[in-house]
Amino acid sequence: MKKHIENYNVLKETISENNVLTMAEQLAMYETRFLIGYMGAKMQKIYADLCVDIRRKNDINHTFSDSYDLVQECALFLCNHYGKRLNDILTQDKNGKAITVKIACIRTMSKLITRRTSDYYRSVNLDALTPVSEPSCDIEEDVAKDYTVYDSIVESLNLTDNMRIALECRQNGLSYPEIAANLERAQSTVFEYFIKMRQRYTTIYG
Repeated sequence: MKKHIENYNVLKETISENNVLTMAEQLAMYETRFLIGYMGAKMQKIYADLCVDIRRKNDINHTFSDSYDLVQECALFLCNHYGKRLNDILTQDKNGKAITVKIACIRTMSKLITRRTSDYYRSVNLDALTPVSEPSCDIEEDVAKDYTVYDSIVESLNLTDNMRIALECRQNGLSYPEIAANLERAQSTVFEYFIKMRQRYTTIYG
């Protein structure tokens, strides 16, 4: 049975101590996924890490990524607005446009996103391109540590958004069923993503 982490109904509720964390998680997921179209691979990495953190937050052995700081930042903001709803108006900008709780919260997260993406880095493992049933391929250690080379390789594969997210999730240790649940796709579809990625990699780099 799939374990869905989306719960958008909570965004319609009144903010309270009982739902503030779930609400913050949903807002963080909503905003980071939206920003993928504008920020590309950097935001795909943040979104994928966030999905892993939310899915495994009750695992005592799980180490949270920096992406979960977005949830904490959002939750801290919402804690100051118990009893309100996300669409309640807090103030107006200089042009007279209403600023709701939701807009103000997203702006708070955006400031943190800007700080994080301006000094962006990643740890990568090219073995994530290889499905479990495919033969492994040794990759020299110095190549695995060269993040610029990695970014160039991934870019050359011309991956779809879902493929990129699947790859990031795999690098973070998610299983194929877990990746499928995140993307709301069949497990066989996710497996095909990795087969296609491996085929493209082999075609280009041998």
